[in-house]
Amino acid sequence: MRVAVLFGIALLLGVLLGLLELGQPTSMIISMIVIVVLGTYLFIYPIYWEKNIRKIESYLEKRRKNPVFKLYYGMGNRIDQDVKEATEALLQKYKDPTRQALFKTLHALYEDDILRVKKDVEDIRPPQYKAYYQAIIAVEEGELEQAAELRKQVKSEWMKHALAAGIAKKAGNHEEYVTEVQKAYEKSRGMQRYVIYKQFEEDMKVV
Repeated sequence: MRVAVLFGIALLLGVLLGLLELGQPTSMIISMIVIVVLGTYLFIYPIYWEKNIRKIESYLEKRRKNPVFKLYYGMGNRIDQDVKEATEALLQKYKDPTRQALFKTLHALYEDDILRVKKDVEDIRPPQYKAYYQAIIAVEEGELEQAAELRKQVKSEWMKHALAAGIAKKAGNHEEYVTEVQKAYEKSRGMQRYVIYKQFEEDMKVV
């Protein structure tokens, strides 16, 4: 549908510029700029910058043939079969050990299998992402000081607040937990925002 919309707009734009008689070089430049901007909005904006959870979820649901989108949609809605099939497809498609480690870690976390997470996380790159998942492991094991130290290696603001929320919850500090959940949500956009919302959905209702 989005491709059809983009094609239709490009066609109308071509007709309009022809009527304005701006000249071929100028018309081509304007057309390219408009198409790039629209293409970015229609296809990239929902993944990286969209803030509306329903729009993000709708975007993912309609594109479940793509294993990445299927994985995130499946994880967000606890559809075990989708998560399993998407993970298998991604492992088959991407042979790079660092990518495989990330998909395996996400799957293990989904299944609450910390032993598998500890094994798979070793190959994750870049270092800040490895530290993020190591911090999650530390929180699950009650090693809160270690989790706090690992958190310092994470640059992404929403990740920092998500980890702080996990640490606060494990420590029994509900007020701080709710505050950090809200901060993580506010700092995130696109699929990151979707992940945060789905992870803390029950708590987001009272935030």
